[in-house]
Amino acid sequence: MYSTVCRFLWYFLFGFCVVTNVQAKVAQTTPTALLGQKLMLDFRYFCDDGTPSLQCKTPVTELTPEVADILVSGQIGGVILFKENLVSAAQIVTLNYAMQKLMQKHGLPPLFIAIDQEGGRVARLDDSIATRFVGNMAIGATYEKSGTAFASAVGEGIAKSLRPLGFNVNFAPTVDVNVNPQNPVINVRSYGESAERVAKLGKASVAAMQSWNIMSALKHFPGHGDTHVDSHTGLPRVTHDRAAVDKIDLLPFKEIIHSDSPPAMIMTAHIQYPQLDSTTFLAKDGKTTVLPATMSEKILTGLLREELNYKGVIVTDALDMAGIAHYFDNAAAVIQTFKAGADIALMPYTIRNIKDIEGFWQMHQDVLEAIRDGRLAKAQLEQSVARILALKNQYSTDAFTKLPLTQRIAQTKPLPLAENKRLERQLARQAITQLYDTGVLPVARQQRWQTVMPDEARCQAFKTGINHADTLAKVECISLATIPEGSPWKGWRKGDVVVIGDISPQHSVAEMGGMDDLPNLATRASKQQQYEWMLRAVAYAKQNGLPVIFVALRAPYVVEQFADLADAAVTTYGYNVTVRGASATGAVFDALADALLGIAPMHGQLPVTVNLPAIHD
Repeated sequence: MYSTVCRFLWYFLFGFCVVTNVQAKVAQTTPTALLGQKLMLDFRYFCDDGTPSLQCKTPVTELTPEVADILVSGQIGGVILFKENLVSAAQIVTLNYAMQKLMQKHGLPPLFIAIDQEGGRVARLDDSIATRFVGNMAIGATYEKSGTAFASAVGEGIAKSLRPLGFNVNFAPTVDVNVNPQNPVINVRSYGESAERVAKLGKASVAAMQSWNIMSALKHFPGHGDTHVDSHTGLPRVTHDRAAVDKIDLLPFKEIIHSDSPPAMIMTAHIQYPQLDSTTFLAKDGKTTVLPATMSEKILTGLLREELNYKGVIVTDALDMAGIAHYFDNAAAVIQTFKAGADIALMPYTIRNIKDIEGFWQMHQDVLEAIRDGRLAKAQLEQSVARILALKNQYSTDAFTKLPLTQRIAQTKPLPLAENKRLERQLARQAITQLYDTGVLPVARQQRWQTVMPDEARCQAFKTGINHADTLAKVECISLATIPEGSPWKGWRKGDVVVIGDISPQHSVAEMGGMDDLPNLATRASKQQQYEWMLRAVAYAKQNGLPVIFVALRAPYVVEQFADLADAAVTTYGYNVTVRGASATGAVFDALADALLGIAPMHGQLPVTVNLPAIHD
């Protein structure tokens, strides 16, 4: 509580003074230094052997000469690390320490070192380093019983894992209000469909993370919850009128901005909001389209800065995403978002080989030219960099190298934290939600289970969970990573219980855990093929009097498609597993086993609307 109050006072009482003092120094800064502080780069892969950029898959896990030169010569302000960069706790600390030492050696400001560690399906750190938890919608499902307790505890748990590794920025939490069941990218990353509840849970998460000196970046402003297009692959549009925007999309941002612990950063969305800004531009393909929020001065400056009175740092979502890259070239994107009011351009240029480095410097030169010729106002850049430097000072980003590297590595030995593992199990158990039951739950012990799961890793995790709870149970499982030949359900016998587990929208191949024998992505079953197979299997089970339990492992909306056939339905909101060799385990699947067997009650409440037949009301 003390640290939260102090941060509140700093933000509202002293923030202006600090920014003003920093700004006086920034006024003497060169255009190169100004631009550098406003760039946050990724170095996911790098090949120095001439491998083409798109084919380069050599992870950057240490500070290479090429990366060091870019950081120093460009006076870069921040980096973002991905799963490929993160091998072990000691390696991560060594990399982050080396980057901060490099900047210190050359008299440059310390780096923002960022990560996407939302929890749930967006978590970059391996389970051997940090607990990923179940995710935001699971937290939303606990609200009626536990209020904001899990949001605070998970936010703190994530921060306590990130801090000893040398991270200082977490691009989390997601406070998009998921009012669109067809949302392909947010869904379970959201706390739910109630803007008020999202605001309360997001506020608790931000306060918890920042109390442990991890900067929180709310995302995705002004809201990504009512889209059916993924901005990684296209440019979504939200058609809410202004009243709906205020009531739904903006409410969580507004509430958290004006809380006792305002977010250090807010991340923009590559989404068109014509009711907020209908300005059009000529895209690089020659077509005229509406400016996305990331490029809109009316949204970033007029709405976020002036109307909502946000004082922190505005960071773009990744500029290499299709929602921007298909419409702007690299330099134009950076120039436009800076003109709109963004403080930091995230991932403005993909650097994978020597040729890419040349391209980056050309982009860099093009942006510098925009500063020199006045297309980018130097005074605006100076104010922006003053905010950046004040934030770095507020969060003591130079502190990581004040202890020896050996001591920093030693501080990571408790990871993954035992208290976080316990919390993960508690959250998984408290979140599980029973949508309906016609009398088949709980399942009797010593049962023969006929299970269908999206992949082999989920099969193994479910088997492990059941066998931990009921050592005499027999569990058979079919993976739908590829559609089985024939009709394997014909081997199901009277007395068997059928469990159908589904992940919708479909999870990525990377999330499958590598336990299925897939020679290439093209051999993987599509979602439609899986649905068709599951419907035939369920129909057979019903014809033969076998009880069917449907389990929505991700978004619960899919239950609507099976409600007429399944005898019971539950949802877990998460499907995380840890794969080690030929085995897979997961807190979600342990909790699911206990719930189906009646060992633990299902306390979760749906945080979104699922339309079920009247018979299940």
